[in-house]
Amino acid sequence: MRPTRLLMVAVVAAVAALFGVKASLVDKLIYVEKLNGENYKDFVNSVDHLAVVYFLKHSTSSMSNFFKEFEKSAAIMTIYETKFGIVNCQTNPGIGHCDDKSSEEQVYIYRNGHLTIKVSLHSMFSVDSIISNVLQVVLLYEALILQSIEEKDNFIAENRGFSDVVFSYQKALGTYDHRILMEAIFVYHHSYKFALSNEQKTVEDLPHYSSAELSGIWLFRCKSVTQQDQNCPVYKFRGPMERANLSKFFQALELPTLVHDLGKSNDSDLFRESEINVLYVFYDGNVENAAKDLIEEFSSNYIGLMGIVTVNVNAVDMTNYTLPKSHRLPLLAFQSGGTNDLVYIEDQDAPANFVEKMLNMTSSDGEPHSSNMTETPEDEYDLESEIEVQDDVVAKLVFELRDVTFARTHLPALTDKSFYSEVNERSLLIVLFYLDFDARNQIVVRLFAKAADVLAKDDQFPLATVECFDWTDVCGKANISIYPTIRIYRSNMEPVLYDGPLSVNSFVTAAKLHMMDNPVALSTTEEVLSFVEGDFPGEIKSHTNVAVVGAFRIEHMNYEKTFRMAAKELQGRYLCGIVKDNIAESICKTRGFKAPCIIASKRHDHLEPVAMVKLGTSVNELVGNIESAILPLLTELTSENFPVYFAMKKPLLILFTANTDSTYYHVISAMASEGTQHDVALLWMNISSPAGKLSPGEQILHHHVKEPNQEEILVINHATGQVHRFTESKISKESALMWLNKVTGGSIETTIRLSQEDWKPRVPAFDFLKMMDEDAVTRAEHETLNRQSERDEDFYDEESDEAFMMENEMRGNLEDEIQVELEQLKYSRLYQKSPKKLIHRPELASQSPNDSEDKVRSGVALGHTEL
Repeated sequence: MRPTRLLMVAVVAAVAALFGVKASLVDKLIYVEKLNGENYKDFVNSVDHLAVVYFLKHSTSSMSNFFKEFEKSAAIMTIYETKFGIVNCQTNPGIGHCDDKSSEEQVYIYRNGHLTIKVSLHSMFSVDSIISNVLQVVLLYEALILQSIEEKDNFIAENRGFSDVVFSYQKALGTYDHRILMEAIFVYHHSYKFALSNEQKTVEDLPHYSSAELSGIWLFRCKSVTQQDQNCPVYKFRGPMERANLSKFFQALELPTLVHDLGKSNDSDLFRESEINVLYVFYDGNVENAAKDLIEEFSSNYIGLMGIVTVNVNAVDMTNYTLPKSHRLPLLAFQSGGTNDLVYIEDQDAPANFVEKMLNMTSSDGEPHSSNMTETPEDEYDLESEIEVQDDVVAKLVFELRDVTFARTHLPALTDKSFYSEVNERSLLIVLFYLDFDARNQIVVRLFAKAADVLAKDDQFPLATVECFDWTDVCGKANISIYPTIRIYRSNMEPVLYDGPLSVNSFVTAAKLHMMDNPVALSTTEEVLSFVEGDFPGEIKSHTNVAVVGAFRIEHMNYEKTFRMAAKELQGRYLCGIVKDNIAESICKTRGFKAPCIIASKRHDHLEPVAMVKLGTSVNELVGNIESAILPLLTELTSENFPVYFAMKKPLLILFTANTDSTYYHVISAMASEGTQHDVALLWMNISSPAGKLSPGEQILHHHVKEPNQEEILVINHATGQVHRFTESKISKESALMWLNKVTGGSIETTIRLSQEDWKPRVPAFDFLKMMDEDAVTRAEHETLNRQSERDEDFYDEESDEAFMMENEMRGNLEDEIQVELEQLKYSRLYQKSPKKLIHRPELASQSPNDSEDKVRSGVALGHTEL
């Protein structure tokens, strides 16, 4: 789990709040314009530039880094017709948003005098994050943010026959990769239609996609597609996400991919002039088809990275080429961009390896193409230079819910004084032991509170909590070492651990069942029937679909004792009833048995609503028999019941379908009813999905089968890692059973094998102890500086101002080089494709502020990731 930027900023701010930032740091800003009552309105209302404004209310040393990044960004963004300003609300109160409560936590962006968007300060902590976020607003209509596969497909369909489309996935917005992309869109948005998304699902179906990537770019060649039902050819940008490489990629797209037969065309000179890599394919008439196959492979896989030139050795003067002595045609040679030297392939049996190797050698950093687009190995991870990526969906949800309050009216928080008295006085108390600072614990507390509200409607209040960070002694004496932990306390009984699902319904069900005796004494036939139907005692059928009835005569004391003990073991999970003597004999007889017997009613199993449970000679054996009997013969596999089937250690036969009235479903149902499944659990998964969102069933199916049919049957054996796919063209009960016999008998070849990869964290963890040590050093340094400031404050001011001025005046650093590069590009032919300024948008100027803000919120704000 990685903490959010918000947490880190809060920690840094708390430490830095002890030390004041000198006003001179603001006064010495060069590119950021100081705004006051005289120039503020002209600045934000200008139609000549986008206005980025920060309202300063309180000066703390924690802001000094932001000012420096803000200043650097202001210098660079002049090329994009964007100006930065700052209002010192301490000296200019009442201007703009100075009086807004949270204005100091936002950066305000204005367009044509209208407030376009407010961006959280926590998302504007570096040059990359500031520039990428601002450019997203500058290019509001040129870089659409899409959130679903449906939106992406519609966008591509709209441009079919009109324009090529560039679609990018950015795992997090505000990163270096996001900035590079936005800069490229600024230059090339007149030539292509651009869209991006930070939703991984939008690119999972695209070629060469990898879940390890932090970013990716795909080109859809839609302009030449004229048929509406024809797919646009799609290619992936495979270079490192660097400005130079991306620029070369787009330049290469303007050039022909293939120059056929050198000497007949002068187009090959364009590759050299543009410093584009070139792959030469030498061939003759005997190997022309083999050469075409190579060309087709490389032109589709490496579009934008190199041009291809074919050379007919019988039609061209070969004195200019020195082919290897031992070679065969077709022969490959590689020419790096901007050079004249040819490197010939050595291993002609591995042409793809040769091309990959040569392209890797020509990348800007000498690393493989994926190096800048994938997650960095842990031993090379630089905490200070990488943007934190929230890879924990639970933590992300907690962050999104941070401002959503929830009531704990019916969920008391116990202390060291109230805990023991509550346990002793109550007949039932279900206690959640948790840590308030942990994301998963916070979610469980919310669910527990909702469950308490549901129970309170029936005047039942069995739930309570203990926060173990505050009450370590209570949790220590209770031997709590795992959080969250839920314990169930009942009068005169040892506490038991709740190990069921962490959901509102599950909490309510457990509480309801624990309030009842188990087993329930049933004295009449009517009570037995009502119990089986879930109408006795109370409306229990709304909480459980299972009822287990034990029927015993007086001579069956041993069986009855075992059943009663098993019922206690199942307390809170399943409701059991017990009936005796003549009624017991009658109940068993209706099922074709003699007493004693145990009957399991399964209201959720349409194939076998009633099952007979094998009698056990021990409590553990009987509990196992009951748990096995109450399982449906065929049920939908979900996240809640998967642990049950996984623990059985049986192969899982799973039908993937969207139709429970299909032939496939009826065949599997027949197999389940007849019990012919050969010790294999029969399950099905729903593969129907709402628009733009894959269901869990679809995701699992696509993981195992790349191009699945409308219905599929897989047998997955987690114990051996084997996966078998039913491949018959038609299905019947006989063909399915024959195939299953071959699978279980080991006479059929495995389709795929489950991966044996280690379950490692997706991103490196924070070393909190190291951070605490560094924080302590920083605190000591600040304290030393503070004491020096008290002795010689003038010296402190001079040193701070001088350091800041030196940083602004140095032109050898990376950001200055970037600015110079962009200024030079501004006057190149790349920027001369449109005579209009980007900021001049007639349709935007005529909009009301509300219209503009609504459009922005639907585009930028929804796509922005809070880090």
